Amino acid sequence: MKKYMAKLFVFMTTALLFLASVTAASSCAISHFQPEVPKSLRK
Repeated sequence: MKKYMAKLFVFMTTALLFLASVTAASSCAISHFQPEVPKSLRK
């Protein structure tokens, strides 16, 4: 039973790390987009 739990823990950790890296990479691409500020809003 302990061997099964250890494998499950390793699998879940790997899956969550992969999901976190994919999510972080996709949000970084979006956050770098900065549209040009209209001249009427510049001071």
